[in-house]
Amino acid sequence: MPRRSRRGMVGIDTAIILIAFVLVAAAVAFVVLDMGMTSAQKAKQTMESGLQESSTALQVDGNVMAYVNSNGEVQDVFIPLGVTPGTGYVSFAPSLMEVSIITPSGSYANIYRGVSNLLEMNPSTPLYTIATDMQTAYTTSTAAVVYFIHGNITPYVLGPYGQALLVIYLPSGLPAYKSFTVTISPSIGGAITVARIIPPDNVTNTTIDLG
Repeated sequence: MPRRSRRGMVGIDTAIILIAFVLVAAAVAFVVLDMGMTSAQKAKQTMESGLQESSTALQVDGNVMAYVNSNGEVQDVFIPLGVTPGTGYVSFAPSLMEVSIITPSGSYANIYRGVSNLLEMNPSTPLYTIATDMQTAYTTSTAAVVYFIHGNITPYVLGPYGQALLVIYLPSGLPAYKSFTVTISPSIGGAITVARIIPPDNVTNTTIDLG
């Protein structure tokens, strides 16, 4: 009888130990699984954030135009912009958007001055009229201004499928065969770059298509 009792006690002890191991293993597995799910969620959020940051909120929506002054040099560059489908709303407030340009004469950063006082530009407005206004307003300073064409919901915010015109004034002018590169950094999403070369034989006081 005593031997049987000892064997029974040993069996119970072993069972208790096994149960303890199972419980510990289950707890460890739960912690590992929870950490894995948390890490996966954070990785997903990071990827989504990175994708949003790398995608562009604005796109070039048409041909880039230019105004040729009386010296036969490009004085103004007109870049049509549109809100990328699926982006939503884009702010053009000066504190949230940056524009820079690189030309053979130098690099000009933070030239963006904001949205034109005209809440919405008339599509029939000649580009040379805007060029004249830019020259009057900024004279010797390289500057960029946005004109809303349609789709703005506030004086600074452009809504889905909205269109705007970015006008860049170059007081020194760009002669034929010279190039320029414009970088536009909107309030959300990645920056977009626009680069063009000035063609030869341009008629003075006219607008030309840069493609």
